[in-house]
Amino acid sequence: MTAESITELIAQHLEGSDIFLVEVAVRPGNAIRVHVDKPEGISIDECVKISRFLNERLDRDVEDYSLEVSSPGLSGTFKVKQQYEKNLGRNIEVLYSDGIKVKGKLESVSDNGITLKVNGDDEEIRFDEIKTAKAIISFN
Repeated sequence: MTAESITELIAQHLEGSDIFLVEVAVRPGNAIRVHVDKPEGISIDECVKISRFLNERLDRDVEDYSLEVSSPGLSGTFKVKQQYEKNLGRNIEVLYSDGIKVKGKLESVSDNGITLKVNGDDEEIRFDEIKTAKAIISFN
């Protein structure tokens, strides 16, 4: 059982829905972790349905595993374009590949990158320039 095969299963299952796959990880001992989300946030019930779907298709008799299906959480780094889209209008922190860190308001998302308003100026950032990006959590 590989992350790629599980990714294919989930992608087929989610096709046509607004739920998107963020990440699949298979760790030693077949500990499978799946992160899913959707624009308005994913519910526990939706995670349970995806977990049941996977349990019905994976064979514990052939290969034992543990399975965790959840949202990526508020503080995790962005892995897919849909996470940027979900955070449009919010403040995010971007760490460039060269180590420079900037914070600003996420103005737009394209196929190639993002536009971030930093100190009043629009900064175009290509996805291939981004090492990590994450939402800035504010409790005001």
